[in-house]
Amino acid sequence: MSPLASRAHIVFTTLFLYHFARRPARGIRKTPFGKYDRLLFRNAGESPLALLLKEQLIAEPSAVEVLVKKGADQHIDDTDLESVIIAVREEPNTLFILVYEGEVPSDDYLRLFRAFARHQIVILPLGEKDLASLERWVGNGNCNACLVYLTLLADKVTSEDERLPERYAYRMQRQQEANRARLERMGKLEGPQLRTLVKLLSFLLSFERAGSEVSEACRASRISRKTFYLWRDKNPIFRTLLDA
Repeated sequence: MSPLASRAHIVFTTLFLYHFARRPARGIRKTPFGKYDRLLFRNAGESPLALLLKEQLIAEPSAVEVLVKKGADQHIDDTDLESVIIAVREEPNTLFILVYEGEVPSDDYLRLFRAFARHQIVILPLGEKDLASLERWVGNGNCNACLVYLTLLADKVTSEDERLPERYAYRMQRQQEANRARLERMGKLEGPQLRTLVKLLSFLLSFERAGSEVSEACRASRISRKTFYLWRDKNPIFRTLLDA
């Protein structure tokens, strides 16, 4: 196994075991133009990541599979990406995470959106900088930041990239900056139950999309204002994240 594959496997095994005690199956996935180290989490529909994706109405995966290209050259080019899409397009119930050596080309997001639109498969591209961020958060015990980051990435991949008017583009940029600031502060945001934690994380995502409007965010995340104020008063980390 390559160093890049080992890093990815450590991050995702740690992330899933933190909230969801399911160990992965390791193996090789063959595509028309290559082979990939494979880390497969079966029966992952109740994992925090899958629950958060469902809460945000992005996807409903029952399994998660991490793929890292084998061989000396682990860059993902156009042919590699199309090869992966062909290999997995009949598996819409699995969330795929494809790890890139180097950075993810901007054009790949459009290709992945088209794959989602045509085949309803969700493939998340992770470059080395993305992986390094996940490693840092996992190392600091900040697994919640990883969950939110992957959810934001899934939202990007499954949303059409439209040219927005300037004022909306500015608002989107502000939302992204606010989310990045919150990720660093997130830490051990906890609820008494896993589903409560997922609701907390879901609200924070909706809060930014709603332009910090509490009522709209409550409607989007399907909670009452009373619940929001209870969280704000009883959970100091949640309160800190709102102030970010």
